[in-house]
Amino acid sequence: MYNTITRTQVLTRSALFIAVTAVCSWISIPIPGTSVPINLATFAVILAGLMLGSRDGAIAMLVFLSLGAIGVPVFHSFTGGMGIVFGPTGGFLIGYIALAFFAGLATKESEHPVRNYILFTVIGEVVLYALGSAWFIFQAGSNIQTALMACVVPFLPGDAMKMVLAYLVAGRLKKVIA
Repeated sequence: MYNTITRTQVLTRSALFIAVTAVCSWISIPIPGTSVPINLATFAVILAGLMLGSRDGAIAMLVFLSLGAIGVPVFHSFTGGMGIVFGPTGGFLIGYIALAFFAGLATKESEHPVRNYILFTVIGEVVLYALGSAWFIFQAGSNIQTALMACVVPFLPGDAMKMVLAYLVAGRLKKVIA
């Protein structure tokens, strides 16, 4: 990756994907009975990993998280601040770093790129859900069944669609940006 693009290009692309993640986070649909909204952020996080690679994708999401933590309104519904990071959805925000990292691993040369993409992205989603659900249990004082029903089950179909869409978009973007 570094043979073909400069560090300035990596920084510029990282900034672009941080902005795309913020915009996708703002497109938010609240779910009645839970504090975890549906948004397009995971699409942008996966796309960042695919386009930037595992290391730079994870760093971009760390910067995204840091911007939100200091109060820049990059999180769902134009929110930001430590209250969001330490609130019920904070584990998911931290999970974005892992999701971008694992999605980026799928960019390694392979005889089975689709299989690798599915494998690594599903692993990333599992880590995201585990961190998010564990933090939700801690914050809400709930049990694992409640957390799974509030934080995982409603999101599985949408996240599967976002995984497919991110793969297709990344394929197109790589042809244009290359």
